[in-house]
Amino acid sequence: MSIEQKMLDKGLQAVYDNSRKDTSLNQIKGKAAKPRMPLARGERAPMSKYELVVMGFLLDRPMHGYQINQQVKVHRMDSWAKISPPMIYKTLAALDQEGMVVSRREREGLMPERRVYRLTQRGRERLARLVERSLLDKNITYDLSNLGYFFIFALDKDKALDCLRQKRGLLQRTLRSLEKRMADFRGKTPANRFLVLEKDYDRFQSELRHLDDMIQKVEGCDDWDQEAFLEPGPMPSTGEGEREGR
Repeated sequence: MSIEQKMLDKGLQAVYDNSRKDTSLNQIKGKAAKPRMPLARGERAPMSKYELVVMGFLLDRPMHGYQINQQVKVHRMDSWAKISPPMIYKTLAALDQEGMVVSRREREGLMPERRVYRLTQRGRERLARLVERSLLDKNITYDLSNLGYFFIFALDKDKALDCLRQKRGLLQRTLRSLEKRMADFRGKTPANRFLVLEKDYDRFQSELRHLDDMIQKVEGCDDWDQEAFLEPGPMPSTGEGEREGR
């Protein structure tokens, strides 16, 4: 391995180590890092994204496992969050045993009987903690960060804003660190290897732009409700422009 490559590898590792300090989802130097936030009694670590997804959808309304899997497919979580359908049923069973959800069997018309799950108060509290942790995860992995955004209404508005602003500070520090590394390695390593730093820098910049947009929307949301948070759709065409052009 060339000296330049060793320098680049060392630089990249330093950038990511700085962004991963104090996280319960990462290990540093072979030792488990302390969780940033204390876990509630009986709560397991590390965080399960499956619990976050299942309870996040149940926050909207009671559902059975098939309906949750349909939501996963509609929102393409099997792709960007790597959610596997069989794990949904296993997670539901585990959450039921822990009292995070309750279930009962229901039948609709001639359809087979299904077990429908509803989120309990304990489940709501745990979901809020999971969303907070996913937003503040120092790993800045796309699946956890995006799941935090996706289910942000598990938090109250003030807590959501606090988490988003903290995340903004983390991204800004990471970008400053990357800028320094890029300056150090510019002209000292082949372009194909320097490309790794440039791609990471662009990714974090894009994340910061979307985060600023999210903060602005949360601040301007008078009613903290998903319906009030809907993106405006395109105005329907009236055909007047076509008639005028004729």
